[in-house]
Amino acid sequence: MTRIVVLPQEVLCPEGAVIEAQPGESICRALLRNDIDIEHACEMSCACTTCHVIVREGYSSLAEADELEDDYLDMAWGL
Repeated sequence: MTRIVVLPQEVLCPEGAVIEAQPGESICRALLRNDIDIEHACEMSCACTTCHVIVREGYSSLAEADELEDDYLDMAWGL
């Protein structure tokens, strides 16, 4: 399994957390499953980009983004 370290965030996760993600599971789904209620306006259908996160370590272990994901990131607020 993949370990995800969530840094403390005042509203969503004040104490921070370390959670386990299943192979192939999205970060959004793993966070929600562990009661870290990040915004996800489109119910995880990959249509709105509200659930984006910042990866501070381990980026090189992620699969390369596909063209559709890059298109969504181009539309993400605040990036």
